[in-house]
Amino acid sequence: MQSPVGVVEELLGAGGEAAERLDSAIVAALGPHVFARDEETMEEVLGRLLAQRGESLSTAESLTGGAIARRITDIPGASRYFRGAAVVYCDDAKKTVVGVRSETLATHGAVSAEVAMEMARGARRVFASTWALSATGYAGPEGGGPDRPVGTVVIGLAGSGTEAVREMRWPGDRATVRARAVRVALDTLRRALIGVEA
Repeated sequence: MQSPVGVVEELLGAGGEAAERLDSAIVAALGPHVFARDEETMEEVLGRLLAQRGESLSTAESLTGGAIARRITDIPGASRYFRGAAVVYCDDAKKTVVGVRSETLATHGAVSAEVAMEMARGARRVFASTWALSATGYAGPEGGGPDRPVGTVVIGLAGSGTEAVREMRWPGDRATVRARAVRVALDTLRRALIGVEA
């Protein structure tokens, strides 16, 4: 039996048609984990999907400090589908800008599924967008605790008839945790747009 590496080498050496078959096989094997081919970025994919659907996006960001919105608005023409962003870094801003309830913060803490969901719902309401993403967490080096240590990230997604929360814990420094949070937030929306569970 030929090894997987041998199969790949044979297909690559066989020319364009074989390379296409290999490409198709990889996409079939990885399924929804493949977000693009060639050099299309995640934010370009999201922009294309939102524009095709005539839908819009907003964000409410704490942990990421506006980095999700920056990635989205790096794409020319993003104003067709991006409505706005709220960087709600402190608890007071979460309450006054996007309407997170004091009771939710007191009961669950700022880094929680409940707060992430209220942030996303609030951004969707404030910006009148079809979809909203939120991000909260502890990027470090300080913050967190035994239940939610540094590296804990909670992403919220709110849409018409669709809500989701993803909680993750990652090792790494502050920049690494924040960068991962942005990527996961964007991918959470992408999966919702194509109808795949996050």
